[in-house]
Amino acid sequence: MPNENGSVRDDGSIKEGIHKDNESPSETLVPSSNIKERPRTKRGFILGAGLVFLVISLVSITVGCVYLYKTSSSTKTKTKSYSFLTEQSSREVGSKSYIVNTINGKIPAPPIHVRKGEVLSVKVTNGIAESELTLHWHGLHLKGFQVYDGVEGITQCVIKPDNSYVYEYTVNEQPGSYWYHTHNQEGLLGLDFIRGPLIIHEPDAVDIPLPGSEDAYQYGRERILFYQDLWPHYKGPGLLNGEQLHEIKVENGEYRFRIINGGDKYAYFFTIDGHELTVVATDGYPVEPYKTDVIHIHSGERFDILINFDISTPTESLWVRAKGVASSQKEDILSVIRVRKDSSVPFETELPPGKDGGIDLKTAKILNCLHIEKPEHDCHGITELVPAEPQPLLESEVHFVEVFVLGTGAMFMKIAERKFTQFYLPNIPALFTPPVDRERKHANMLSVSTNKSVTIVLRNQGWSDHPMHLHGHHYEVLALGTKKAPDICDENYICPLLTLEEAFSEPIADILATRRGVLKDSAILPSGGAMILRFNTDNPGIWLFHCHVKAHMLEGVTMAVNEGDYMLSHDKTPGDYPVCEKSEKKKEEETCICSDVRSGNVEMVCARPWGCRDD
Repeated sequence: MPNENGSVRDDGSIKEGIHKDNESPSETLVPSSNIKERPRTKRGFILGAGLVFLVISLVSITVGCVYLYKTSSSTKTKTKSYSFLTEQSSREVGSKSYIVNTINGKIPAPPIHVRKGEVLSVKVTNGIAESELTLHWHGLHLKGFQVYDGVEGITQCVIKPDNSYVYEYTVNEQPGSYWYHTHNQEGLLGLDFIRGPLIIHEPDAVDIPLPGSEDAYQYGRERILFYQDLWPHYKGPGLLNGEQLHEIKVENGEYRFRIINGGDKYAYFFTIDGHELTVVATDGYPVEPYKTDVIHIHSGERFDILINFDISTPTESLWVRAKGVASSQKEDILSVIRVRKDSSVPFETELPPGKDGGIDLKTAKILNCLHIEKPEHDCHGITELVPAEPQPLLESEVHFVEVFVLGTGAMFMKIAERKFTQFYLPNIPALFTPPVDRERKHANMLSVSTNKSVTIVLRNQGWSDHPMHLHGHHYEVLALGTKKAPDICDENYICPLLTLEEAFSEPIADILATRRGVLKDSAILPSGGAMILRFNTDNPGIWLFHCHVKAHMLEGVTMAVNEGDYMLSHDKTPGDYPVCEKSEKKKEEETCICSDVRSGNVEMVCARPWGCRDD
């Protein structure tokens, strides 16, 4: 069996070329196979291979990083390998003790760094008793590797305790900032640290952090800022890179900060004291440089910014603030940037003054702001960002989707003229279900053809903002429509549904014909508002589309896109593909049809009977 760094494959090939961070890997060629269909069945090793395994194991445990080079028909493919053991323990976080779920016992979780064109191989071993999990690669399209999207009920069954699964795919995505996290129906007990950054570098990038590197969050002229709210169990303001007061160390010059909201619930206003922010990318895709004072960032979103430090004194320290948007977020997530002129000067250790200060949000320029009609704010929508390279336009089709919420907290989505439906994940992954059987009572499945530019017009009758994440694609954000005032929703959390004329300043046909939007995989549908997005159906599969606030996703703000009737046969799955045992299938979901008088007797299909209860 392979060692903890995965230096021996289950098929007997050896991952050679072990090296330290400041050395170049040796180019050792090993047999190649088709990655998508490669079986991972257990086989015995001959004595010679076992001896090599022992040597490789001892070295890889020491340096914590392994490369694999494979040959295809005419090229050599480099594999970046990680081994994740999920564990559960009691740990002090902030000033209190919590049950925590970690990867390899570490807080924060290890960032993944990989070049475009490399193969990423991540072996996930579930070491958490009585908990099942999957791992999703947020923002990755996974063309040709749909089976690895990591969604329970859509692309796979859960990884059971004491079982392993290797996610392995060629990284052909746009270089940029992404992340990974669990994506199973049942949440984990305790704080979830099984999530972290996934940074895709240019194919010719040098000096990127290797697996096991200690500087994987702060390297070269780049810094990763990974925020977590740890909802619902954590009682503090949230963490940056696993800490309550994280230090970011820089020297004079320009840096790229990769800001990732890896939380499950809350949005933040991000600022750096005394500095303007230059946005150069969002959700992995580059944009024309855009200057702002504040970035509003919700769950799942990412923004890359450039910051120039030019101090005249030997050292300086300043505050980085993530201020909670919700009224329930009483404390900011504070961190400190330590700046020095050059490496000859030690960093400061004292905290900077003005801890309780910060920028005045009423006068600051705010990007990704939702209620742009509020005159007291200098509010700028995400549609002001201009993509560096717009996606090509194909033959168009348009679909209409609405979001609705009951006073009980149950949430629903409606596609076109169907009933409002509370989404529920199927027992057997939908990727294996024949297309004719996919329109289940709780599937909320939108079927689209391939090679189209599909537009979705979303309207929200609920009181909450919804950061809407689409798997397998990026979409253009073409228009946002916001309600006229923040208090128009009634005491039952129901907002009037905006008409299309109220929501948008132009007819939809004109918007589609004339506008090109910033590319996102997660964008915010405003409470009581509307949004128009457009994506190309160039990636056949079944892709989830849902609010990235975890409670909202589980309560029903979820649907799926059935693109091209793609279906995966079981003989094309990896040998270690998690199995759904018939005896352990979830019980069939209960169905109720309810009509809510407060919402005008709208008929809804509930997956959970309490969703209709009027308390």
